[in-house]
Amino acid sequence: MSLDRLSNGEKIAGVSAILLFVFMFFHWFGSEGSGELQLFSVGRNAWEALDYIPIVLVITIVATLAVAALRLTNAVLMPLILANAAVANLGIVSMLLILFRILDPPNFGSFREVWGNITIEGMVQFPIFLALLAAAGIAFGGCLAMREEGFSLSDLRAGRHRDQGLRRGRVRRSGEPNL
Repeated sequence: MSLDRLSNGEKIAGVSAILLFVFMFFHWFGSEGSGELQLFSVGRNAWEALDYIPIVLVITIVATLAVAALRLTNAVLMPLILANAAVANLGIVSMLLILFRILDPPNFGSFREVWGNITIEGMVQFPIFLALLAAAGIAFGGCLAMREEGFSLSDLRAGRHRDQGLRRGRVRRSGEPNL
């Protein structure tokens, strides 16, 4: 298996997907208790701090790495949509979800104790910006891979496909005749 089979866009998207997965374990948010007593300060990663966003990020990571794995095994995927278009779109969605959480950090709750009210707010930390860059890398890599194949997102909106075989949804080995 040679990495030369991957296009530059697929390489960028694949490395970005691996980095995004690693960054998901770093502390994206610092939690500070505020109230009458300052009791604690705890960091939370993407898995602990977010509800559904990690699921979308993992789907993006798996789809990106699956496209690279299919290319490396020399299988040509013939799906209903271009695989790199799905990677680009998932990268854009992931980037927007992370940006949303940068602009609106989660509130981890508030409660009343004997000594007064305590509110736990999330504060954005540096690794979330690294995750944003990794998601942007996935989106950029997917778009670049589409361009290297001769497509753009505007071609997909217009419904232009390379051939009608893209609509069959099957996998064929390279060298196999296109039916």
